[in-house]
Amino acid sequence: MYPILFSTPWFNVYSYGLLIALGYTLGTVLILREARREGLNTEAIFDMLLLQLVIGICGSRLLFVLEYTPEKLNFKDFFAFEQGGLTFYGAVISSLIFDLLYLKFRKMPFWKVMDCIGFGLPAGIAVARLGCLLNGCCYGTSCDYPWAMTFPEAGPGGHHPAQLYESLGALLIFFLLGKLRAYRRNYGDIFLAGMASYSVIRFFIEFVRAENPAVLAGLTMAQLIGILALTASIIAWKKISASKAMRVMPNLNAVEISPNHD
Repeated sequence: MYPILFSTPWFNVYSYGLLIALGYTLGTVLILREARREGLNTEAIFDMLLLQLVIGICGSRLLFVLEYTPEKLNFKDFFAFEQGGLTFYGAVISSLIFDLLYLKFRKMPFWKVMDCIGFGLPAGIAVARLGCLLNGCCYGTSCDYPWAMTFPEAGPGGHHPAQLYESLGALLIFFLLGKLRAYRRNYGDIFLAGMASYSVIRFFIEFVRAENPAVLAGLTMAQLIGILALTASIIAWKKISASKAMRVMPNLNAVEISPNHD
């Protein structure tokens, strides 16, 4: 593992923080490209993404601290991001709330913007999870498969590279969403399909995650949130599908033109 990529007399460059930054940068580039294709206000969306970065990290850190280390709920330990300790769903929840308020304030179409975010998000996750791999956190349970890896914090023996599983899963979602764009019927389809797919993939990866304890009915917090996210995605998709106002291409009903009679 390489938690510190290189050191200087003044600071260290941590692989965890660097890969998260690179992942967010990649996601931002893809989101803005999609927004430009959709004819949206890219400057407003860029401003939103900058603010969302801060809010998402804080939300991610807050959920992690509340779930795992409530004793670190103080100013000094809360902002010790170099130690790791971020929860993806915490970032999603806090960012969604912020995006909803921001887009309403800017009077921008929520689902149209969220489709852009939904397309770029999986690519960002794929890169960010490599930071977890290099940092040695978020590792899996022990196994003896040929692709098993060793992690200092996990103890001796091979373990599932759960971080790599999630990275590859996110990359698969990114390519599938790219195919889905050509068949999108409603605004919101891309974002909801991405969230539903990630929820399913993360649900099964949790079975081989070593660090996440069960909190209810043998399921981890991430699995419970994933079930809620999947359910919410399906409900939202059905509601959007029933609304003609959300059509990407409005239905054009044939109009019968009666011949003129003199």
